[in-house]
Amino acid sequence: MLDSVWQDVKFAARNLVRRPGFTAIILTTLALGIGATTAIFSVVDGVLLRPLPFEDPDRLVFIYGIEGGMRTGSSWMSYADWTDFVDQAQSVEDIEAASATNPGAMTIAVEGAPPTQIEVARVSHGLFATLGVRPVLGRGFLPEEDQPGGARVVVLGHGFWRDRTGADPEIVGQTLRLDGEAYTVVGVMPEGFDWLEAQLWLPLDPGHADDGRGMHRLLPVARLQDGVSLDQADAEMKAIAARLAAEYPETNTDRSARLEPIAETIVGNARTPVLMLFGATLVVLLIAGVNVANLLLARAAPREREVAIRATLGAGRGRLARQLLTESLVLSLIGGLIGVGLAFLGVKALLAAAPAGLARLDGVAVDLPVLVFAVALALVTGLACGLLPAIGATGTDLHSALKEGTGRQTGGRRHGRWADALVVFEVGVAVVLIGAAGLLLRSFVELRSVDAGFHEREVVAVPLSLKGDIFNPERVTPFYDELLARVRDLPQVEAAALGYQPPLEGGWETSFEIPGVHERPEGQRPEARIRPVTPGYFRTVGIPLLQGREFDERDAADGLGVVIINESFARTFFEGRDPLEHSIRKSNWWGADRPREYRIVGVVGDVKMDGMAEPTPWAMYFLHDQWPFSDMYLFARTAGDPHAVVPAIRDAVWALEPEMPVENIQTFTEMRSSAVAEERFQTLLVAGFAGLALLLACVGVFGVLSHAVSQRGGEIGIRMAVGARAADVVRLVVGKGIRLVAIGLVLGLAGTIAVTRFIRSLLFEVSPTEPSTLGAAALLLAVVALSACAIPAVRASRQDPVRALRTE
Repeated sequence: MLDSVWQDVKFAARNLVRRPGFTAIILTTLALGIGATTAIFSVVDGVLLRPLPFEDPDRLVFIYGIEGGMRTGSSWMSYADWTDFVDQAQSVEDIEAASATNPGAMTIAVEGAPPTQIEVARVSHGLFATLGVRPVLGRGFLPEEDQPGGARVVVLGHGFWRDRTGADPEIVGQTLRLDGEAYTVVGVMPEGFDWLEAQLWLPLDPGHADDGRGMHRLLPVARLQDGVSLDQADAEMKAIAARLAAEYPETNTDRSARLEPIAETIVGNARTPVLMLFGATLVVLLIAGVNVANLLLARAAPREREVAIRATLGAGRGRLARQLLTESLVLSLIGGLIGVGLAFLGVKALLAAAPAGLARLDGVAVDLPVLVFAVALALVTGLACGLLPAIGATGTDLHSALKEGTGRQTGGRRHGRWADALVVFEVGVAVVLIGAAGLLLRSFVELRSVDAGFHEREVVAVPLSLKGDIFNPERVTPFYDELLARVRDLPQVEAAALGYQPPLEGGWETSFEIPGVHERPEGQRPEARIRPVTPGYFRTVGIPLLQGREFDERDAADGLGVVIINESFARTFFEGRDPLEHSIRKSNWWGADRPREYRIVGVVGDVKMDGMAEPTPWAMYFLHDQWPFSDMYLFARTAGDPHAVVPAIRDAVWALEPEMPVENIQTFTEMRSSAVAEERFQTLLVAGFAGLALLLACVGVFGVLSHAVSQRGGEIGIRMAVGARAADVVRLVVGKGIRLVAIGLVLGLAGTIAVTRFIRSLLFEVSPTEPSTLGAAALLLAVVALSACAIPAVRASRQDPVRALRTE
């Protein structure tokens, strides 16, 4: 048995070497299809299939707050509420927590290098144990370390340990200076663990215990008890929230809770686009397989005489079919090997081009599971492509096939019907992919045309962090006043101002009430984004003033509280009223030493803060002198290239604060581009696969018509001999192509309407059944596919009828 299989393999190899052009076309087609599918499968495996780096991750859940007064619908949790959930919950084993805002980023100074910021998260002492992750060196946090008076300790991320300390095995017990304070290293987490995308972890700040119930800064995480379903635990969390709302109506009225699996939070947004990309590559592979099957069918027709001779000499049908399938499998395995090489290159290109922030890309690689998938894919593709030609060739009538010429005619007609059906199929699936690509492209154009509410050009944003007491006006205000004066004196700078976080980024929220207009108990008040800014901010950034005035010299730290609201805020709360005649009263827990009530002095245009596709949140802009945050952004509008002024701004900062990090600087144009980076990335990938599908579909149409012309050479010769003109022959060949493409288009459009509803969540201001977009996709495919008919048609019209008849 093994000897006969080896003989089949050697025979197949000799046949493929004798026809290098035919072999090269098939190998190229298979390598493209298998390579693209393998590359995207590595993303599916790394992002969706590979288990999260936690113990039994399916039982881990986040506990989110549901805030009725918020436009976003959910929030994190206060420290006091968290401790109540810990005491009352029975459906979960533990409820640990991480801090949402404290510290966020900290400055680390390394000798011989400029200061830099790293992401840091504060977590409760039992969080690592709840996740089921143990440090590879040292230990986690002790219970007393997240209590008042606890020691300054830090746990390092694996990447930080490797890159910053050279993977020092003696790092535990050494000190690290963060924000100028010494922290003792007590542990190193394993590779792949990046909870809250942090590089370092500190114990939960005991100062959170002093927060009011209205300060929602903790994200609780829990592990479900054995035998408890997600719905049962979710119902209990809602019941606890209801009891807290009844017990603390001033802060918890209209507030509830919900559970969400950790996997859903981490990869939920990535699931649809990743599966869409995988589906797109499967379509490409399907079309490639159809083309290979058509090529093998075309080759099988003239081989029917060879097969018939071998059958008369005693070869059984199974033996003959195995020989033909062996040729197909050899082709697919070689094509798969080349495809794996392309997949390695493709994954590198994908990771290099992928926008920052895509979930779990660090786990994407062409590793053993992906290689097993590629081998299986090659085998299945080889069997699928070779099965139909093998059945057709071995099912030939021996008497007819042995007659000179007859086998070619009858076999050609039979194979032609199969080839026509396959072309209709590949045109149909190509329409689906091209239609999806068209919808995504139209959606991206719509998204890119959204008015973000600010100037994009010649503005640079520099993040700054003055460490110390975050609300200390004695330190914060003089520093930023002096820095602004220095930056405004730079010759390249036309205007400069400070603002808390740039456009297109989120930010803190605070609850509020409007005396005489919208008054509610503390726990039932709506929340809006807060943006402390300095005078000149709106002119610098390019946000239009719609009513009233901007902040100016009349406004001071010890003066009347003033606020400027955005258009969405004014439209929601002041319809039919003049907002400049009213004030806003902030919540008690936001800075007791600052004004409680703020007069509205202006209304400005809306600015996107949560992404281009999200609705604009309500926003309140406060005077920075009255809300002196230490973490701010410096915005500078320049006369030319904004990058050219960055070195001078950096020097101005370091002249006042030598250890302050000045990094992650972006222009507004770059920020706008980053805001749509994920949509651009997935649109370009799908468009690329759609282009490849279009090319392969046209190659399929060309191949079928070319084969039909060669099989019908005698018929065409007779037609021309009895008076048919070249135009008649062209019409004959093109007409066949039109029929095939038309049937494929109709079936493809029906399939597109059925399939594109699954990508509805990825579309912005575009319907999944947009007629103009789907019509344009179908027209594009029709024009290109029918263009592929031209070469076979012209070649048929120019053949010599006498020679064709003699050959026949």
